[in-house]
Amino acid sequence: MSPTPPIPRPALILGLTGTLPFLFAAFAAPTPAAALDLSAAYGLVILCFMAGTHWGFASGDRVLWGFGLSVLPALAAFFLLTDHLMTAVILSPIARHWILTALFAALVPIDAALQSAGLAPPWWLRLRALITLIVLTALILTGLGQTP
Repeated sequence: MSPTPPIPRPALILGLTGTLPFLFAAFAAPTPAAALDLSAAYGLVILCFMAGTHWGFASGDRVLWGFGLSVLPALAAFFLLTDHLMTAVILSPIARHWILTALFAALVPIDAALQSAGLAPPWWLRLRALITLIVLTALILTGLGQTP
């Protein structure tokens, strides 16, 4: 069994750079409400970005289940963004935040399934685990900062 290749430096640097808005929200937002707004705005963008990434992996081999999994983060982002338009479900900002946090945790099994199927690069899951650890830590700290 050959060793897993290292994470390419550009992917590592840019991936870690992508965590900065979450870290800013957790540590430098002017108010707890601003921290929630910043995390939600950027988090929804990144959920859609991840959906596109997963779609790209699935499209290489035209894997139906991969396409199906890839649309879930974007659909979740849509419903979190538009819940106030649906009278049946209206979430508080803090509830929306904890759902967003759970959705980021849920990306890991999707990443793992895509890598396990050979659709993602062999270093992908290591990169995603590192980024997810940082993002989840920042999101949890942001959420905990909402309690008096």
